[in-house]
Amino acid sequence: MPPLLRGFGGIVALVCIAWLLSSNRRRFPWKIVISGLALQWVLALFVLKTEIGNGLFTLLAKFIGAILAAAMEGAGFVFRMVIPDGTPWFLNIGVIIISTIIFVSMLASIGYHYGILQRLVQGMAWIMRKSMGVSGAESLAAAANVFFGQTEAPLLVRPYIPKMSQSELMALMTGGFATVAAGVLSVYIAFFAEATPELKVEITRHLLTACLMSAPGAFVMAKIMVPPILATADGSPVIKTADDSKIDAGITGENLLDAMTEGASQGMRLAINVIAMLIAFVALIHLIDAGLGLVGSQSWMAGTLDWLGLKTLSLSGLLGILFRPIAMFIGVDSADAHQVAGLIGTGIATNEIIAYENLANMLRDGLVSKRSAFIAAYALCGFANFSSIGIQIGGISPMAPDRRAEIARLAPRAMLGGAMACWMTAAIASTLI
Repeated sequence: MPPLLRGFGGIVALVCIAWLLSSNRRRFPWKIVISGLALQWVLALFVLKTEIGNGLFTLLAKFIGAILAAAMEGAGFVFRMVIPDGTPWFLNIGVIIISTIIFVSMLASIGYHYGILQRLVQGMAWIMRKSMGVSGAESLAAAANVFFGQTEAPLLVRPYIPKMSQSELMALMTGGFATVAAGVLSVYIAFFAEATPELKVEITRHLLTACLMSAPGAFVMAKIMVPPILATADGSPVIKTADDSKIDAGITGENLLDAMTEGASQGMRLAINVIAMLIAFVALIHLIDAGLGLVGSQSWMAGTLDWLGLKTLSLSGLLGILFRPIAMFIGVDSADAHQVAGLIGTGIATNEIIAYENLANMLRDGLVSKRSAFIAAYALCGFANFSSIGIQIGGISPMAPDRRAEIARLAPRAMLGGAMACWMTAAIASTLI
């Protein structure tokens, strides 16, 4: 089947899966689905198929490249030591993560201090609110997720969270799973910049497009799975949060220097958290692979491995089999479907940072085509993994303590909705790449 048809088929299949998982299949939100998909297509066509959009995002990608280079200069000043061949010893994943997240977090804090990010968020929220008919608070949170993390974005609308409807709460959480924070996004870009420098600008443009497209995509999935209702079971009306919801600005720093230091401090805390998760999950993967490898080395497993099409038994191999239909749905080249499926499974079971690092290495080594790698980049561009469920519950529950049980019940469904939003974004992109 041609990639174009597979991409369209994947969109239909994902919408159908979301409908099957809906809490109320009779209330299919046609307006939100149609307008949300249309908004995703408009964004994709603007960036990927118009000279203006392509040029604008290429310029933005080059600017981000300059930011990464500046972050490495900062790391070089702190870790000044050069080995004989001239390669700085500090250029490893840990230092890249720390340096990049700290610097980007500081820049974001500066942008927030001067109100730049607030205006961008409110502008994006206005577009989604007017085109899709969603409420003010949930559209603000969805737009904020493009720039902030899954626990930072809800802080911007925290006064509205206790009175959100269940459908709004689902949209808030799904948006957090379907997008990534700017600081972590820069780490993905750094991986590709190190592995394939010649594709740095192109992959950056695709990752930026993925972040924008997945925001309305999250609404599509969330509203299908938990549709808006007009009244509760006892007949009382459901009150939507106001359409003119404003950002709860919080503390933005007394002055520029205060904003810079606060942003850098927050970035360090985030970077340490990311590194801790990477250490834990990479170690866990190797432990699981050791156990699976021991089982797979037994003579009685030979027939099973041949039937599965695997040379050795490993977690990535099993995940590749499980998620292969998803890889095919989103339009990945058939020859690369197993590898990309393994990356998708790794992203959900462990962490998307591990999946991106593996993808960058695969692209460098020629194990996947450039087109398949770009599609995979769209599919992985979200925080939809099991560890993030606990992060969201722990981050959002304190803002609405009385709804902790409800948030915990919605979290697994929101995680799946966030993953499917990313896959749908990838399916749309695959028809244009």
